[in-house]
Amino acid sequence: MLIDFHYHCADAADAVDELLKDMDASGMDKTLLMGGPTDAYWEYRQCGFASNERVAKAVKAHPDRLIGNVYIEPREPDFLGTLKRYLDQGFRAVKLFPPVGFSPDEERLHPLYEEIERREVPVLAHAGQTNIKLISKEPKVRKATDSRFSNPMNFDQLARLFPKVIFVLAHMGYPFFTEAMSVAHANENVYLDISGSGPWTDGIPLVFNALGGHHYIPIDFKRVVWGSDNTLPQAEHMARMGTYLRLMGAGSEERKLIFGENAKRLLKI
Repeated sequence: MLIDFHYHCADAADAVDELLKDMDASGMDKTLLMGGPTDAYWEYRQCGFASNERVAKAVKAHPDRLIGNVYIEPREPDFLGTLKRYLDQGFRAVKLFPPVGFSPDEERLHPLYEEIERREVPVLAHAGQTNIKLISKEPKVRKATDSRFSNPMNFDQLARLFPKVIFVLAHMGYPFFTEAMSVAHANENVYLDISGSGPWTDGIPLVFNALGGHHYIPIDFKRVVWGSDNTLPQAEHMARMGTYLRLMGAGSEERKLIFGENAKRLLKI
C-alpha cells in the first residue's frame, strides 16, 4: 500500500480534484490530508491553506482515498475543542506548525498531548526551517514565522513526558538533520518524515553519510514515513526520495515500509 503521509490542502477550488488526479496517475492508495495556518500565504499556489472544515468535506466525499489530519492552532482559545471535534469525526492524525509562534513543549499544551495520548493518534509536526509567509491583517503590523520554535530538540523532553504519543518530525528537521535524527534515536516514539523538496530533502543523504551513516546515528527505517508535501507529483517525489533512501542504506523491503506500511500502522488502516 502506498500512502502519502504529508499533503496540505490548498484553499483553492480545484485542490482536491488535482490531488485525486495525481493519486490516480501515481498509483497512490491513500493520502493524509491537512490544512495549515489560516494566516499563511502559499506562494507557489498563490493562496492560503484550506481550513479543517474544508478538509473534512473532502475526506467525507472521498473516504476511500483521503484521511483527515486535523490542524491545531494553539494560539486559538478553543484548540482543545477543535482537536476533539475533528477526531470525533474520524480524523486520524494531528498537525502542528510551531513556526507560527509557539513552542511545542510549552506546559500549557500538556492537555493537548494528554488528549492525543488518550486517542492514540500520531502528531505530524513541522520541524526545522520554513519559508511560509504570514499575512498581517492589521496595517503597519509585520508578521513572520519563526523557525526557532521548530528546532527538533523542542520535542526531545516532550517525547519522554508523553511516551505513548507518536511524534513525527517533518523534513527530518531541515537543516537540523543531526538533531532530528538524534531525537529519534533517543526516543522510540519519535518518527522521521522525509518530505519536501530542494534543501528540505536534498541534504538528507549527504549529511547522513558525511557523518558516518548508521555508524554515527542509526536510523530505524521502521520509524520513517514519506510525504510529497505538495512539492512534486507524488510518483516523481517518491522516485526521488527512493534514491535518497537507497543512498542511506534502505533496501527494497525498508522502502516499502517508508512509502506506506509504516503509515498504515500509525493510521490504523
